[in-house]
Amino acid sequence: MTARLSRAAAALLLALSAALPAAAQEPLRLIVCAPAGSTVDITARLWAEALKDRLGQPVVVEPRAGAGGMVGVEAVARARPDGLTALVCFPGSFTMRPHLGQPMPVDPNTALTPVALLATAPFVFAADARLGRTLPEFIARAKAPGADLSYASVGNGSLAHLGMELFKARTGVAMVHVPYRGSPEAVADMLAGRIAAFITPLSAVAGHIEAGRIAALFTTGPARLPQLPAVPTAREAGLPDLTVVTWHGLFLPAATPEAAVARLSQAVLAAAREDQALRDGLARAGSDLPVTTPAEAKAHIAAESAIWARVIAEAGIKAD
Repeated sequence: MTARLSRAAAALLLALSAALPAAAQEPLRLIVCAPAGSTVDITARLWAEALKDRLGQPVVVEPRAGAGGMVGVEAVARARPDGLTALVCFPGSFTMRPHLGQPMPVDPNTALTPVALLATAPFVFAADARLGRTLPEFIARAKAPGADLSYASVGNGSLAHLGMELFKARTGVAMVHVPYRGSPEAVADMLAGRIAAFITPLSAVAGHIEAGRIAALFTTGPARLPQLPAVPTAREAGLPDLTVVTWHGLFLPAATPEAAVARLSQAVLAAAREDQALRDGLARAGSDLPVTTPAEAKAHIAAESAIWARVIAEAGIKAD
């Protein structure tokens, strides 16, 4: 009898183990669509720390940069939909690039499903301080004969790319677009004098602004940043089109079972409500912590995509 009970118990444990979702037994991989050290990578690592205990599993961060975020997007879109591979990415591939007429290996909005927005943040218009410390000074230098300036972005169709094209359209400044894999490379080239300006999260340039090597000419949020109280907003600078806030989103392959999506969503919501270390870490990176369900994240992305479709059409912005 005892032997039969032992065998039955062993069989039950084996069955329960097999029934557990794979996500409860193996590491969760967060594929980041930007380079190591980028603001998206920082966001992913903060969330990895917050999620590992709530999920009861290791969370591994893997940067997969390139093609304006599409390298990471495609990697997750083609991954097994088992809840073990997720994407952390910026909005360009989801809300902007689809409206530029560029060929895309996958459609992010159908190949992936949103889980949450993990961080939101305004941008800073960063310029080589040698070209001016105010917007009028920079525009004057950029329009001077023989200026021949270039601007950086984190890829075709990124918010930084479209924002700079809008800046050019509204100010009449001519600059050549140079896409980078991520903000660290762009910052290095700006310090070397090869890049005149780019729109970037504050965390990528804060130290250089403080040291006087890079000038913050305006910010893109609805209000001035507490870290840069003397820097005007885009609206105050006469560029209301550039009042935009970026986000870093969490996505799973579209075919992921609803139970796996819900499990990850619940862990994210719990961390957003309870984890002060997460909140503090994002604040140090210049980001806010939203609290969004999958449905709310999907609605936000769709609404933003409609806005950018209109802006791209009205400004006549084309892919490089």
